[in-house]
Amino acid sequence: MNDGAYLRAIRADGQATLDAAGLGLDAPVPTTPGWTVGDVVAHLGRVHRQKAHIVRELLVSEPPMVEPPDGNGLLEWFAEGVHDLTEILSVTDPTTPVHTWHEPDQTVGFWIRRMAHETLIHRVDAELGHGLHSPVGAELGADGVDEILDIFMGGYPEWAQVDRSPVVVGLESEGRSWRLRFLSWTGTSPNSGREFTDVAGIEFDTGTTKPDAVVRGPGDALDLFLWGRGSADGLIVDGHPSVLLYLRDVAADATG
Repeated sequence: MNDGAYLRAIRADGQATLDAAGLGLDAPVPTTPGWTVGDVVAHLGRVHRQKAHIVRELLVSEPPMVEPPDGNGLLEWFAEGVHDLTEILSVTDPTTPVHTWHEPDQTVGFWIRRMAHETLIHRVDAELGHGLHSPVGAELGADGVDEILDIFMGGYPEWAQVDRSPVVVGLESEGRSWRLRFLSWTGTSPNSGREFTDVAGIEFDTGTTKPDAVVRGPGDALDLFLWGRGSADGLIVDGHPSVLLYLRDVAADATG
């Protein structure tokens, strides 16, 4: 996908979030227990405004979140945030250096893509609060699969001790394919002193042997499944079905 497509997705899913929120802010959201639709809108609005601030000011560290207004005005505040975010992203060179939480990519381009998927997932949350299920584009869904595998689930610190699974899993969706291997890592950060034990993750496998299991399905179904926003319906597993459940468990750990 190109940056223009990401920006169109932010605008469209931002509007769809507003449409769902207009049906009622107090509805509980089944995919984020304890949250209402209003909580989803407030959270996404905070994220949008923070990222717009980072890009506008070309910040190299993370600023605090901006809190939404109390009482009335939440939807207008959210709509303004979507507009401000897409405007600043559309006029800023995506190669411009700015702060991100993903060390390998410290550019505006990271936020263009990340905000498209952030907005999509929380649009789905807001709609599910009212029993709605509007479609997710196949291309955006497949790109979301690539993002969650690479940015959230993939990799480990260079100081970590890694235990790799011998099992290789293939994923196939919308003409794209990924080969991955499950792993866990343990170690102590030399910077913070924080200890990590058996952190689950994946790494991409470059081998050519036949995978032990293959998961196939539409991009939207696979993306929403990995994010815990959809069921495994529509996904096909060639191999042991437990692979699919473990894949979701690792994704849940990686995305919090």
